[in-house]
Amino acid sequence: MKRKDILGIIALVVIGSFLIIACDTAPEDSNPTNPFKGTWKSSEGYTTIWDDSSWHVVQYTGGVGLKGTYTYNGNTAHVIYKEITNDGVNWRPISFSESNYYVDTATVSGNKLTWGITVYTKQ
Repeated sequence: MKRKDILGIIALVVIGSFLIIACDTAPEDSNPTNPFKGTWKSSEGYTTIWDDSSWHVVQYTGGVGLKGTYTYNGNTAHVIYKEITNDGVNWRPISFSESNYYVDTATVSGNKLTWGITVYTKQ
């Protein structure tokens, strides 16, 4: 009986080792790296931060701050505006008419993010 127990333990160790090796050789990320993710700064001093699927502009023209989400395909992102602030503290949902003033497409080329007429450099 003890010999069967030892053989069972050895079999489990071998199977466990194969599983660990198989997991280590699997690709870490089957999706390409998100080219938008990171902190970007424009020559005008605007800073925008992009996470996996959300973004925010700390302060834009006239002190306006913006937040939203995005989806991307390759180097082009479709930008959706969700919130706006005029003082950097009090955020509220952005109205459709307000969001019409802003561009809803951004592109990345190298370390440059172009969003409307503003070009940001990756920090």
